[in-house]
Amino acid sequence: MKTCDLDTGASRLVRGMKELHAAWEEASEDWNDEVSAAVFKEHIEPMAPIVKSALDAIGRMRNLLQEAQRDLEG
Repeated sequence: MKTCDLDTGASRLVRGMKELHAAWEEASEDWNDEVSAAVFKEHIEPMAPIVKSALDAIGRMRNLLQEAQRDLEG
């Protein structure tokens, strides 16, 4: 039975968030006003709990799929 790979997507999500924050920090060196603060507060900051929730769900799904695979093999 083919195993389902959830780790690759989760890793890409984590890497994307790190790249976003690195790009934001770089942009913040030159763009640091009320508008940039609003963009961060309204668009970037809210992503963290959503991504964390998604990664938690991926972890739970990975465990369920592994358990189902063990049940099917055993």
